[in-house]
Amino acid sequence: MSQNLRIGLFGFGSVGSGIYHVLRKKAIPKIQIKTIIVKNPDKPRSIDSNLFSYKAEEVLEDEDINVVLELIDDADAAFDIVKQALNRKKHVVSANKKMLAEHFEELITLAQKKGVSLLYEAAVCGSIPVIRTMEESFGHDPLTSLKAISNGTSNYVLTRLFQNPQPFDDIITDAQKHGFAESDPTLDIDGWDSKFKLILKNYHGFGVLHRPEDILNLGIRHIKPEDIEFAKEKNFSIKLIGHSKLEEGQLETYVAPQFISNTEAITSIDFENNAVQIDAEFAHQHLLQGKGAGSIPTASAVLSDLVSLLKGYAYPYSKVSKDIPEPARQSPEAGFDPEKLVKVYISSYAREDLEPFQFKTEILKGTQKELQYKIGKISVEDLKEQVGQSFAEVFIAVFPD
Repeated sequence: MSQNLRIGLFGFGSVGSGIYHVLRKKAIPKIQIKTIIVKNPDKPRSIDSNLFSYKAEEVLEDEDINVVLELIDDADAAFDIVKQALNRKKHVVSANKKMLAEHFEELITLAQKKGVSLLYEAAVCGSIPVIRTMEESFGHDPLTSLKAISNGTSNYVLTRLFQNPQPFDDIITDAQKHGFAESDPTLDIDGWDSKFKLILKNYHGFGVLHRPEDILNLGIRHIKPEDIEFAKEKNFSIKLIGHSKLEEGQLETYVAPQFISNTEAITSIDFENNAVQIDAEFAHQHLLQGKGAGSIPTASAVLSDLVSLLKGYAYPYSKVSKDIPEPARQSPEAGFDPEKLVKVYISSYAREDLEPFQFKTEILKGTQKELQYKIGKISVEDLKEQVGQSFAEVFIAVFPD
């Protein structure tokens, strides 16, 4: 892109204000925020009020603005903004993983049709350059697996639980006080946020496009102090993992708590930090780690996308491009092998809560103080179907073979 970037910014919350201050500090002459769209005209602002507007059309219909920076929380409103911007041939940078995951194919197709870029590094792992790394560094190297800690709230809670086992709700309350959890943490602790991010990673890493309903997401809401004690006794950590593994042409993918050996590097990722472990055929294993949330760290990923736009960058979607020769181009199936079983741990204080759960093969029953648990093997599809039923306050996690 030869022209300067004239930006219309939607949202002035944590990330929106962060990128504003980063751009002021960095002072890149070719990047300028022209208009900031916010909802509340009565809210006091710490910067020049002339920058603010309250009508989306003042950005979308401004022909001088060639980049829309979408940083709002409302996924439905974000979709409307992004779609209009692309239709008007404006480049878009977004951090809204839910909006992108729910409308991914439509939006990337529209961007390509209109000849503009849609970039979203900040939507995946905060400050960690995951998407560009997979596209540029691993674009011609087939990936075999991804293992991601991509939700800072859940990782913060699990870290605190391992430091000092205590009631789950107490840690959530403390996380909210410190700004590490939303007032309603459902999307984070139940694995939805990690799932939206995994959908984006799978497309760039494997060339597979999933719908949100395709992927099982299990959360950490019902983890108990006794689950933590059990893990410690076995020399495991527990992390909420976005898991994708390519085997025999099929991509096994889900979001779930996992018992992970303390010898693995990813178990050292604590508090609100994120990490992505990439395994590739030629480069083998790499671990990318960094701040997964926060105003300034996330703004750094937005800044990276903006600087890339100055160079005319658009994602090449390397793993789905038809002009890349095999074996680098991958076309795995999005489904699961029904015969492939995973080992699963389930627990509850009430044994009757565990009885409806049916393993393909049951391996072990036991107790940890007042906690009842079972371990067995089950296919991912069967697990997904059973989780759709009600299991009271049962904690479910993937257990290593």
